[in-house]
Parts: sequence; C-alpha cells; structure tokens
Amino acid sequence: MKKLLIILLPIIVCFFNNTASAQVKPYLAVIHTNNETFKGLLYKASADSICIKDEQKTLFICAAEVKTIEIRSINKNSKYRRYSNYDPYNDRFVKVSKKMVPVRKWGEKDPTIEEELSGRIVTGFYNAALNGIASSLNLFGGSVSFMEINYNKENYYKQLANLNYHSIEHQLNPELNESTQQVLAKGN
Repeated sequence: MKKLLIILLPIIVCFFNNTASAQVKPYLAVIHTNNETFKGLLYKASADSICIKDEQKTLFICAAEVKTIEIRSINKNSKYRRYSNYDPYNDRFVKVSKKMVPVRKWGEKDPTIEEELSGRIVTGFYNAALNGIASSLNLFGGSVSFMEINYNKENYYKQLANLNYHSIEHQLNPELNESTQQVLAKGN
C-alpha cells in the first residue's frame, strides 16, 4: 500500500499543478507615463504601483506617474494557411481525352522535375513568409481594456480592481483581490 501511495502521490501533485497553471492567462500592459511608454506582462497591481515583467527585468511604475494603461490579450495559436498552391496535376489543368488519357489543357507540356521542384519551393517560401507576417500581426489581439488615469490617484483606485483581475499574481492567488479592497477602504 505504501509503495502504491509513493508512486501515485507525485502523479497527483503534478496533475494538480498542471491544472492550476493552465488557468493563468497573461495580459500585455502598455503603460504611458509623462515621458516614457512601458510594455510588459502585467504581473501585479497594488495601491501604490504597477509591476510589469519585461523579457529582461521587472519594472515597478508609480501609480501617480501613470497617464494611460492599455491591456491587451495575447493569442497563443495561429493556424498555418496555404495562400498559394502549386499543383500542376490539378484537375483544372488536366482534362481526359477521348482515349481516356490525361492531357493538359491548351496543349501544354508536363512540367519537368526542375520546374515542378522550383514551383513547390517558391510557393513554400511564399506561404511561410505570409504566415510569418500574419502570425506576428495576430499575436497580440485587440485591446481588452483602456484606462485613463491622468496622473490621478482616485482614478487609479477606481481601476485597480480591473487591473488586479488581469494581473498574473491575482490569477494565481484570487484572495489577493480581497486584501487589496481592504487596503483601498482604509485609505479612503
């Protein structure tokens, strides 16, 4: 029985860890201040500052310096599409003669191996380039919410619950929102 418990316990722990981490959805925050614009994942929003994580560092921005905040969703999946297709043996290029032999329309010759290979390579590069451009444009969806703070603490306090809802730390620990509301109630 102990051996079975020892074997099953790590599996159960891993399962619950995976289900908890799958529920977190990161949001991109674009914060405009008087002089600068900061971009990064919205990690935490407190009564005094906003924490965003960049690729290299963690930034804390004072709430009194914030002019506007834009929160965008991040789309994870984009599908590969075929924008152009090279198929010289497609039905629209070939018709069947009276002798039941496939013949090219308009009396064309069949493509050589070099022509067919170059056609497939060119369309492959063309499709890859267009899919790369399309996926980078679709990576960041439209704006989820836009908040005008205008350097005002009261406007920031009104938007704090919305900021916390989109922050990663709140998604990991939902009870943090209650403590933030208590801090705000004491401050007002």
